[in-house]
Amino acid sequence: MGLWGKKKKFTRIAVERLQPGMYVSLAERWWDHPFLLNEFTLESEEQIELIRGLGMTGVLWCEEASDKGPRESAGPPARDVSGADLLARARAKREERRGKATQARERTLGAEKAYLHAASELRDAFAAAHSSPQAAVDKAMGIVAEVAGAFSSNQDVSIMLLSDRMASSNLHTHAINVMLLSLMIGKSQQMGEGALNQLGLGTLFHDIGKLKVPDAVRMKPEADWTRADHAYMQMHTELGAKMTFTLPEFSPAARAVVAMHHEHWDGSGYPFKLAGDKIPAAARLSAVADRYDDLCNPARMHDGISPSEALSRMYTAEGAHFDPEALARFIKAMGVYPPGSLVELSNGAVGLVTSVNRDSALRPLVTVWQAGTKAEEAPVIDLAVEPELGIKRALRVSELEPEVRDYLNPRARTAYFYARAAAA
Repeated sequence: MGLWGKKKKFTRIAVERLQPGMYVSLAERWWDHPFLLNEFTLESEEQIELIRGLGMTGVLWCEEASDKGPRESAGPPARDVSGADLLARARAKREERRGKATQARERTLGAEKAYLHAASELRDAFAAAHSSPQAAVDKAMGIVAEVAGAFSSNQDVSIMLLSDRMASSNLHTHAINVMLLSLMIGKSQQMGEGALNQLGLGTLFHDIGKLKVPDAVRMKPEADWTRADHAYMQMHTELGAKMTFTLPEFSPAARAVVAMHHEHWDGSGYPFKLAGDKIPAAARLSAVADRYDDLCNPARMHDGISPSEALSRMYTAEGAHFDPEALARFIKAMGVYPPGSLVELSNGAVGLVTSVNRDSALRPLVTVWQAGTKAEEAPVIDLAVEPELGIKRALRVSELEPEVRDYLNPRARTAYFYARAAAA
């Protein structure tokens, strides 16, 4: 991970002795400088002219993080372009970045507000599921109509990573996550609004049968299940499907999601051991989303793996379980680095992926750790508009220094909600 996030030793050096290849910190002027980050490696003489334009006579320099040392004498004279012009252009670029970051935060806050409403409605629906199933479905249909309507519109929809306080209930969080992720795949297949509504309804209720499974069994890690526990847990698909038989809102496609989301493409799943195209299309989509969220959000939090590790496992070790097209569309939509992934950027910066750009999945939005700024003011870098930057690799939580981990707050549980694309 290089030296990002680690304690560095800085010394002050005159601006005249700067040259490309030196690692500098402008944290003392974080409110004023026009650069993307407080700490960075100088890449051009133009950047040095920008620093001169700030009126700075000296900066902080880290020798161990630098490719080159200071010049022996003063650097080249300023170019024809005035420092003031360079500074004005750079500050305009900074304001554009700040605007995008503010917009991203506002979209996340809006998604969190909508998620809290949906989670509250879903809790009420699940509470009424046994005594008044029709009332439960009526509640759920309000959620489905809103979310599926967004996915069926022509406007781009993004999956946003929410703060960790949103994922307070594994049952409700899982239902909403699976609905959103399934609808994302459905949108990529250009499903119509009616099909998306039924997919949304089925996925929102896909685990409703688990409400009849005792917590002592449901909360056990799968590795500790007895044969009886396995049998009991597998009954949740049948129990859930039976609850939908008298509800006219459930089409065969929605009911198939509830009954068959654990079927496997290779025929190794349950309850019917169907294979390939014999598994209804909606159930095949929901199987991908359900497994992904189970890997990221298991019953016991410490058994969870990172989003990028979950995608890797599904593609390599478990690929035979899933409809190849559905899995490929899911991976393309989520990107190699899904929301919730910790990453190292090409310049060594460390960040948390918070949203994926639909048209550029390899270039998501990343919230970056930055010394000298508050976590709530952390830079949000849209890699789709920062061509000089890219993602170098995914990181594990254990690779982060405590200060960086606390700042980025990687999620023990991941919760998502959608946000419509920002207005142009």
